[in-house]
This record gives sequence, C-alpha cells and structure tokens, in this order.
Amino acid sequence: MIKAIIFDMDGVMIDSEPLWEKTERILLRRREIEYSPDYRDQIVGLNQNDSGRLLIKTFELSETIEEIITERVEILTAIYEKELETVEGLAPLLDSLIDQKLPLAVASSSPKRVINFVLDMFSLNDYFSVVVSGECTENGKPHPDIYLEAARLLGIEPQECLAIEDSINGVLAAKAAGMLCIAVPDKRLTPDRFERADHICQSLSQISLDLIKDFN
Repeated sequence: MIKAIIFDMDGVMIDSEPLWEKTERILLRRREIEYSPDYRDQIVGLNQNDSGRLLIKTFELSETIEEIITERVEILTAIYEKELETVEGLAPLLDSLIDQKLPLAVASSSPKRVINFVLDMFSLNDYFSVVVSGECTENGKPHPDIYLEAARLLGIEPQECLAIEDSINGVLAAKAAGMLCIAVPDKRLTPDRFERADHICQSLSQISLDLIKDFN
C-alpha cells in the first residue's frame, strides 16, 4: 500500500531542465567548450558533486568541484528568477495528495540552497514534510541513497513509497531503493529507456489519485 509520495524536483515539479541546460551551456562556453547531446545524457539526474566531477574529468579542467558548483548555482538562480515556472498540473496534484493525508517529500539532486530557493519562490514549503538534496547523501542517483534517506526521514518503509521521476538515473535510484516509480520522461530523452519504471505518464497532469490507488 502506498503511504507516501516522493517527488524529484527538476523536470517533475518545475520546468527546469531547459534552464539547467542553458546554465550548463553558459558554464561550458566560459571555458570555450561546446555542449553536446552525449554530455547532456550523462549529466541529467546527477547530483552536483557527481556532475561537477564528470565535467572536470570529461574536459580535463583544473578547477575544484566546489568552484564549479558555486559558479553553476549562481548562473542557475539568476536564470530561475527570470524564467522558472512550475510544471502544469503540479498544484492540483499536490492539493489532492494533501487532502488524502499522504505525506510528501522532495528527493532532488539539486543543492539544498537551490531546492529552498524554488520552494520559497512558489510557496511550496507547506506541502513537503521532508526535503532531501543531493548533498545529503554520499552517493547520488542512480544509487538509491537519496530515496532511502527520504523514506527514513518520513518513517515509512521504502516499498510503501511511490517516487515520481523524469530521468533515467532517477528511475534507477527509486527502483534500487525498492520503491514503486512513475516516470514522466524528460522529452529530450528516449522514452524506451524508462522500461524500469512501473508506469509512464506523458505529463504530470496524467497522474491522479485513481492511478496511485491502482498500485495498492
């Protein structure tokens, strides 16, 4: 029986993936590096430490991970202030889940300061009793750590949690934690790579209480 819902943030709650890509393009352009689809596919869903490590290794940069993250977050939040929007269907879904008294959590690879920025910007704090960032665990997605930590803080067994994800790494993380998972695939990724998800929706608006109850 589903006793809690855990949301990824980027791409699920907010229409942020194009803005992350814009941020990454700016970050690379400053270093005279071309952004490529292969690099994009590797980085989507990774936490900041892992994505910083990937960037440094791929392009043989001499900077530290901390320097990369700081610059990336500064670029991103400046873009968010002007361009960020929530995903269509988010507010009705959150309200319906709260009405059913289902505990909600955020498990996002983003840094905690970015998560807090978003929750404050759209007045979403009251919906979520637990927030776990990519900085809270040693291993990021596709490892299960972030979802296991969210379940622990919720006080609910992982197999009683349903995760909502948009990335392949996120789906793999949720399934490795023993959770059910609904995928709302990032439109830039190949849908057939989401075969590990328990259900695939084309948009957040397709997720309903009836669909969630079907898992029980």
